[in-house]
Amino acid sequence: MIFNFKNRNFLKGNPVRMVCFSFIAIILIGAFLLFLPISYNANHSTSFMDCLFTSTSATCVTGFSAKDTFTHWSLFGKLVILILIQVGGLGLITFSTIFLIFFNNKLSLKNLKLASSQINVNNLADVKTIFKTILLITLSCELIGALLLSFSYCKKFGVYGYFMAVFSSIAAYCNAGLDLNGVFYKNCSFVPFQKDYLVMFTISALTFIGGIGFVTINEIINLKARKIKLKFLSVHSKIVLFGSFFLLIIGTLGFLVLEFNETLKELSFLEKISNSIFNSTAARTSGFVSVDFSKISSLTKMFLSILMFIGANPTGTSGGIKINTIIILISTIFCVVKNEEETVIFGHRVKKTIVYKAMALFFLSLFIIFIAILIIWNFNFEIGLNNIVFSVVSAFSTTGFQVINSKFFSYFSKAVLIFLMYVGRVGPISFALMFKVNKKNKRQILMPDSNLFI
Repeated sequence: MIFNFKNRNFLKGNPVRMVCFSFIAIILIGAFLLFLPISYNANHSTSFMDCLFTSTSATCVTGFSAKDTFTHWSLFGKLVILILIQVGGLGLITFSTIFLIFFNNKLSLKNLKLASSQINVNNLADVKTIFKTILLITLSCELIGALLLSFSYCKKFGVYGYFMAVFSSIAAYCNAGLDLNGVFYKNCSFVPFQKDYLVMFTISALTFIGGIGFVTINEIINLKARKIKLKFLSVHSKIVLFGSFFLLIIGTLGFLVLEFNETLKELSFLEKISNSIFNSTAARTSGFVSVDFSKISSLTKMFLSILMFIGANPTGTSGGIKINTIIILISTIFCVVKNEEETVIFGHRVKKTIVYKAMALFFLSLFIIFIAILIIWNFNFEIGLNNIVFSVVSAFSTTGFQVINSKFFSYFSKAVLIFLMYVGRVGPISFALMFKVNKKNKRQILMPDSNLFI
């Protein structure tokens, strides 16, 4: 047995394991709630697999939809999905920590360590301040986003438009990719709003801010409050901001060029730009679309798969292997080529343990994706290899771009996609650490060096 579930310290002794199991708990609770007859409309039938698939998609802020959110689920079901998106986007540990801070104002050392592992913060002294900022930033962004979206939604749907605006705002900030736009037609996402600049800009801005990460936003706010120039940002935040804007520009130009005379053909030049920005932002990793993704070219699928695989930033609501990982690996390659012994970014040395972790994350992610592709190909080869690759990367990166409706996947393939969404949300390394068995420290043995040729 890998685990001893009777061990009292099974969860308490491992903060990473606690975070991973919290997501499993949320997913299962959400699935059972969605399986209740009150959660879906009377003229629709729902299997437990579809409920589990939807719950996982919402909790892991992916955006894959087994059923159209608007037409299939009742108001109760929609509220369950909305809560799953909010809790999943920030994490159950984040919510419980915020609750303790505001109603008890005391956190034990164990809770501080657990909270810090949720948002990847090393300094325990900053945890309480950061969590307060997280709540303030989240509520502010989602409220402002809902107000801006309400101008367009309420024109079309009256009072119900406010609920749709709130739903879309929370889903965009949490990078979830689920929406209620099925009121136009099933699984249309934001295609009906592709000529609405306000909606395009608002959703893109919410997605981008949610993907930046709480730590970076908190640092920017603190520097601005103390009237300190942004050039004094930490290396982490510099990488996050540089990488985010760089990939946004590359993604926008790439999508614009590749789809200029394809899915963007009927739009004006400004509309083509706004839609390219929208889909470039969504690729990292909200999963909203403003064009018909069933018609995008194979080259575009390949291009977007790379963006999805990279994802956005640590400590945010997005998925992927993160920008920091890619920049660390690229910097390491350049340092090796220049015959330098240390990886240096923005004039700072990167610890070798971090470089090793980035390499492990990169190759472990590729391995998981490769195995998933082989499995799904075995069960759903008729879908086509390029569509399977795109769907697998989309699930693992918790993006939720869909070129094939989920109903065409077999039950076993859906189970694989559920696993990918979960692992992509908690992180491959965190998932692996969940199985780590705590052993008593043994005396370290100094191993002899070995000269290997590369």
